[in-house]
Amino acid sequence: MNWLKKNFKVLLISIVGALICNYFFNSNVVIFSKEFLIGFIWNLIIWTTLWFGNGYIADWLNIKIPWIQKTLLRAVTGIVALVVYSISAFVIVHVLISYMVYDVTFLKSLEWLHAQTFKFVLIISFSIASALHVVEFFRYWKESQIEAEKLRAEMKTYQYDALRNQINPHFLFNSFSVLSELVYEDQDLAVKFIRQLGDIYRYVLVSMDLELVPLQDEIDFIKKFSFLLQTRFEDNLEIDIQVEADHDELIVPMSLQLLLENAVKHNEISNEFPLKVEIHRNADSIQVKNTLKKKSNPEFSTKTGLQNIIKRYKYLSEKKVRVEETKDSFVVEVPILKSEVS
Repeated sequence: MNWLKKNFKVLLISIVGALICNYFFNSNVVIFSKEFLIGFIWNLIIWTTLWFGNGYIADWLNIKIPWIQKTLLRAVTGIVALVVYSISAFVIVHVLISYMVYDVTFLKSLEWLHAQTFKFVLIISFSIASALHVVEFFRYWKESQIEAEKLRAEMKTYQYDALRNQINPHFLFNSFSVLSELVYEDQDLAVKFIRQLGDIYRYVLVSMDLELVPLQDEIDFIKKFSFLLQTRFEDNLEIDIQVEADHDELIVPMSLQLLLENAVKHNEISNEFPLKVEIHRNADSIQVKNTLKKKSNPEFSTKTGLQNIIKRYKYLSEKKVRVEETKDSFVVEVPILKSEVS
């Protein structure tokens, strides 16, 4: 019942098309005669075969060749595939019905085909393929626009959250607690700590409205952020940063900082369980890998940070963020993007 409701329009179009084609090819046949009914059934099978077959092929091609990213290739491939399928389906149905109804051989059934029939089939199949492609293109185009607007809104939310997380009271409290101790113990280190803290907030304010930043700027930022964390946790936190960046390479701002902060936030950091974080380059991506020893009493988390990074990359590029968790480690790889103007 659900199938009939879903495909009612297709079946109705097929019935109307079959009646029109039957009249066109058998105008001299008496209505509701045996020959008329045979012709109607023959045309109805052809129409339903074309509509449903073309629909399944179109759905398969939509997965293999995305409309928005490869519009021309999708259109050309789709039309050719649908026309070839339509002709093949037409010939197969014609041969089967000729054999079942008139008991003729394969070769004889092919002799009954003529140029006018093929011309008509080509027109019908091309029309169906074109109609399907126009509808599919505008449907995917509309969906892509809605998805793009949704991603833009999510990006703004992420940018706001990233700024808010950097200046939340806990972060400031921890930083000032460390600073108050350094003022008495090591004034030179305290001065450096203040400068690094200032540079961090300057970077956050500058980059919060940007979709991408130079990779080198992000690396410089993450080194300063790492300095603050290592000053706080001392030997219990080891951060190894080994990344070289070219001038035309870009990355989502504060993505590395968020991954590093997540590692610190969700794992034990102590003499017994020191945390090690490696930030290395892996071909065209940056790999952030940390040892895994989750806190027994984890802090509250909205668990949206990593998903926001993934969605921002989905909006900006076809390259995907890779996430892998094992028994002993947690690994995230974020793609390196290239500037269009090098």
